[in-house]
Amino acid sequence: MKTSSLSAMAILTSRSISSPSCNNFLFRFRPYHFLLCSSSSRTIRSSSARFHSTIITAAMNNNENTKNHHQSTLLQTHLERLKSSPSQTLLLDGGTGEELFLRGVPDDRKIWSATAVVHSQYHSILRSVHESFIEVGSDAITTNSYGIVPGVGFRDGEEVARLMSLAGEIARKAATAVSDVKADEPGKNDNTKEEGNARALVFGSLGPLVESYRPDLIMNRRDGVKCYRYAIEGLYPHIDVFLAETMSCLEEVCQVVDALSEFYQEENDIMKCEESLATRHPLLVSFTLGADGKIRNGDAVVEVIPKLVEYSNQKGIELIGVMFNCCEPESITKALKEIQTNPQIHHHLHHPPHSVSKIPESTTCGNPEVSQTTTQQIMSSRPPKIFLGAYANRLTPVDPDWTLESSTEAQGMREDLSPERYWNEFVRQWHDEGKEKDGMENSSIGGMQLIGGCCGVGPDYIARLKTSLKST
Repeated sequence: MKTSSLSAMAILTSRSISSPSCNNFLFRFRPYHFLLCSSSSRTIRSSSARFHSTIITAAMNNNENTKNHHQSTLLQTHLERLKSSPSQTLLLDGGTGEELFLRGVPDDRKIWSATAVVHSQYHSILRSVHESFIEVGSDAITTNSYGIVPGVGFRDGEEVARLMSLAGEIARKAATAVSDVKADEPGKNDNTKEEGNARALVFGSLGPLVESYRPDLIMNRRDGVKCYRYAIEGLYPHIDVFLAETMSCLEEVCQVVDALSEFYQEENDIMKCEESLATRHPLLVSFTLGADGKIRNGDAVVEVIPKLVEYSNQKGIELIGVMFNCCEPESITKALKEIQTNPQIHHHLHHPPHSVSKIPESTTCGNPEVSQTTTQQIMSSRPPKIFLGAYANRLTPVDPDWTLESSTEAQGMREDLSPERYWNEFVRQWHDEGKEKDGMENSSIGGMQLIGGCCGVGPDYIARLKTSLKST
């Protein structure tokens, strides 16, 4: 969304969607599209460089804990730990939006949880929500930037980047440990506190640009990439990992990948004068699933994962994991079982689910020689490997035609998914519990190491997971 007259975007105040139709969205978007796309590529690059430099510099000045040019040591430590054993887990946070509403932030049906970023009186509540998840054991928190998108009215690119940066700054402050200084230290009093090291990773949320769960409403590739560029520029100084979440189809993710690729190329061009390269934050991708365990557009997860790994690799983006979120835990179990029974994609995974040791005959036409050859080809290709993860929601089933704009009230919550049940019937299956215990065989499916919760999953759920995961 680069243009030489960005200020002109301020005249666009009407909502972009009046009905759940992709064509209608793009038609209403046309004047905006013209403003965004009419500039030459040279103007786009120079405008982007100037604006990007402003965002980065301001963020660095306001947040001394941001380490923009070096990958997080904490992230490296977690990744090595996860690689070392399938029983290792990175515990995520829960649903920030619903927790904000429980604490008094208005549930605005237009901009949803972005209210807590747009209005400064809610910043302290947002930070306290982040901190509450860290205090019960979350290893990573996610920025409250999911709702800062064109689909709900945020069309000014610079405003999107500013709000994204603000969401990232609030999360980073929450993730930075504040430790009490001993009272007997010289020159210190009982009330003195000092800043310590990061106590949690920060994931930068990049949500759907138009509507959640609706692959039929996504933007075209060019417009989507430009919109994600502004979001990426705002989040970049504050985060450890980019998280493209609640993705409803592969095309939606490819727009994020393309935007990251363009951003890093431009950032490296800017950094050349300093004879250094910009940090390339890795990417996590999380798909939302239907009741059948397939991605919302109907694609099977075992078909999409290899394509995503290959495309990210081609674009020079470090994809470190694929997850499933904002759907029922039953759907996630179905998807994991599909991965379990399709070992031909297991070479993409650091720690695949427990499965049969050979490729199914249906894949090899019953020919053992083909099976052996295929296995050798798979082992010799050595593609990039990823982790699996999941963070289900507690919502009742969402109508396939649902849109935020047409909704008049919040989606209902399930009453049958307690913290205890979430662990016992779902997460316990997804997670590799390691060796057999008390003479009982390990019955978990395994494979998932990044675990947390989405809408309606609060700190009490994360605390329950933390306690149980400690004992596995």
